[in-house]
Amino acid sequence: MNKNEELIEQACQVWHAWFDDNDDHDYSEKEPSDIEYFMGCMLYNMFAFEKAISTMKTMDIGLDFLDATGNSYAEVKALLTQIETQDDFEKIDLLQNHIAKAMKRYEGDRMALYLVNRLAGHINTLEAIYRGKVDRRDVDFERLSQKQTPIYK
Repeated sequence: MNKNEELIEQACQVWHAWFDDNDDHDYSEKEPSDIEYFMGCMLYNMFAFEKAISTMKTMDIGLDFLDATGNSYAEVKALLTQIETQDDFEKIDLLQNHIAKAMKRYEGDRMALYLVNRLAGHINTLEAIYRGKVDRRDVDFERLSQKQTPIYK
């Protein structure tokens, strides 16, 4: 694990401890993988990818989650701002490694992985854009949403 991955892991540990230690830190619709998902969103926003799709320059982090992080938010942000990267490919790689760890951690729990899978799809599309496999102007969210698997069986 390199220094950047260690910083991300430490930040996740801060929030896991924060939410595990106190019921007062709960928020609506809590899933175990929310920490990894919102950590991925924070990283995505911090990295400010130049080639991101215009409607996806930033990712929203749930206000109820942010409110529940309380004083721990500053500690997590301080860890993440120490991350040093050379280029967007390294940033994408960091995000993909973070997502892969989350998928392994919550393997077999479809509900826990719902948001992580959404994040993975977006980051994988971003990688394809950077590698020249997809033109970002060709991404059609309406068409993609119609191809989504229904939420029922």
